[in-house]
Amino acid sequence: MLKFVAVALLLAACSVWGDQCCMPKQWESFTAIENTTVVAGTIKVTQTYANESYDFDKKKFASVDAATGVRTVLDFTKHMMYTIVAKMCFTSPWPFPISSPMMHCVPDNATLLASFEMGGSGGFVIDQYDLQAFYPGYKGYMEFSRPGCLPFSHAKYFDSHEAMFGFTNVTEGIKDPSVFDIPSPPCPAMDIDSVVKPLLFEPAHPWEREPPMTKSG
Repeated sequence: MLKFVAVALLLAACSVWGDQCCMPKQWESFTAIENTTVVAGTIKVTQTYANESYDFDKKKFASVDAATGVRTVLDFTKHMMYTIVAKMCFTSPWPFPISSPMMHCVPDNATLLASFEMGGSGGFVIDQYDLQAFYPGYKGYMEFSRPGCLPFSHAKYFDSHEAMFGFTNVTEGIKDPSVFDIPSPPCPAMDIDSVVKPLLFEPAHPWEREPPMTKSG
């Protein structure tokens, strides 16, 4: 079964610097994730919810599963991913190409796919961008509100998997910086599937690795 990284891909409440949409240096949100998987002709939909924290100064991202309390920390400087279950900590393969930065702004080369108004006349405008500029090789989109450049939704597609994200209760700052802490001694490298997966929603939890998209021809 193909696995995937259902990461929020660094969407955030954004401040506008000139004409570019850029995120604040620290922010947090409550994120809803819906995963749709097709296995042997059967469609299975699972929903997960997580409290997410981004710190662009520390180059770290943390997510705490709202149902299980399992915490995942991505360190973009060391290119390490940690999963903390209770007081146990494990490392797993880095889910992105080493060259992928922690995205801070909408890239200059991002393709605007569409702009539409939510809620009818007087509602707010949504700008939808192709995912390729954010993560080359992946299909999907990212959506931001205008004005304000706040995250609205995000979707990514890979073969028989689809992951959709909705962002709510976005706030600037980090309430508890310890969310990025890693237990000592250093986490061992282990097959975390056998430890973590039984605690989480099937068929795959939000932090399993997804291979990059391949181009035909």
